[in-house]
Amino acid sequence: MNLEKFFDISRKLNKKQYITYYMIAAHPGCGMDEMKRLRETAISKLKILPEQIQIFTPTPSTYSTLMYYTETDPFTGKKIFVEKDNVKKEKQKSVITGNAYTGNTGRKPSGKNYKQKNNRKIK
Repeated sequence: MNLEKFFDISRKLNKKQYITYYMIAAHPGCGMDEMKRLRETAISKLKILPEQIQIFTPTPSTYSTLMYYTETDPFTGKKIFVEKDNVKKEKQKSVITGNAYTGNTGRKPSGKNYKQKNNRKIK
């Protein structure tokens, strides 16, 4: 289903539905160059500047976790780059969002007055 069809159906059903993208920084095999390309793609093709980016977290029984711990591409057997330094992981994330890394914990303010945004629209 393409996006136009999604929004057309939503309008016909009188529903306010939104699409958001799930992006991950510091995935095994990715460095700063890949994060820069992801940012460029988000801006040029998706027309957004993402604000919510997850930093890769190893989870059981996934190829990504296998790649993280072995630093090897499981399909080719070739060694890959895996960022394991937390500060550098945060820097990868900041490249995508365009926000300078400040060294904070990344925690969002809490409370009823805090409004979370998904993405900034680019025109």
